[in-house]
Amino acid sequence: MNLFANTKGLDYELLDSGNGRKLERFGTYILDRPEVEAYSSKKQPEIWFQADYRFEQTSPSSGTWHYNDALSDNWLIDYKVGNKSLKFKLELSKFKHIGLFPEQAENWRYLHDAIQKIDDCRFLNLFAYTSAASIVAASAGADVTNVEALKQLSNWSKDNASLNKIENVRWLVEDARSFVKRAIRRGDKFNGVILDPPAFGHGSKGKRWILERHLEELIEDVSKILVPKEFFVIINTYSPKLPEKALLEILQEHLPGNSKIKIDQLSLKNESGASFTTGNLARITSL
Repeated sequence: MNLFANTKGLDYELLDSGNGRKLERFGTYILDRPEVEAYSSKKQPEIWFQADYRFEQTSPSSGTWHYNDALSDNWLIDYKVGNKSLKFKLELSKFKHIGLFPEQAENWRYLHDAIQKIDDCRFLNLFAYTSAASIVAASAGADVTNVEALKQLSNWSKDNASLNKIENVRWLVEDARSFVKRAIRRGDKFNGVILDPPAFGHGSKGKRWILERHLEELIEDVSKILVPKEFFVIINTYSPKLPEKALLEILQEHLPGNSKIKIDQLSLKNESGASFTTGNLARITSL
């Protein structure tokens, strides 16, 4: 099923997409970036001149931002959830990413609501990136453990926490798989877990990660650290090598028997009909 992400509350707008690119407004600025899933034609080609920043990819792992020198290379964006107003720092990186994936607003709202149903909720964010999910979870009252393998991203996450005066987060620079295995040995339990793994990457000590090869073992291990009767798990996958059917089979085999599983293709869409898919989204819960 195709689930179009609801970005309500986030100061963001998909303006157009097509021909391998996407045009988006993040707060004050408009960005023109590559998007492999935007393979249809542009719906509104006449508006693309409005872009403040344009990213040109020069290699599989890097590229160049083109923008007026008078503009800032970092800025803030607002997000409202429940009765809270949060801020996140955005920044131009050496690749096309800027510190926030807008489609994840669909998951932030979900986890915020799930946390309200659980007393003394313990929440684990694996592959945390710049930790927007951790900030939302902490603001909802959860005790949060944040695991990110790259120190630079962990420092960026702490900036986001400081912006929002968030203190109930435990920050760990560590490989996600190593942390979960250590949590199993210690007998640690969590009510909520979110996994947003890349298709391919390296951990904090160069440990290689390939989604379709390593995700199943990680999910099996995550199942061992869930509070048995009150849990929810959110998983995003971006690799076409792990189709929806294969993901469902992994979840059915390894997660607790009281799990309710729902898998969708998460997408972004605007009023003009421009859209693209961002990957599979699985939600598993006992609630």
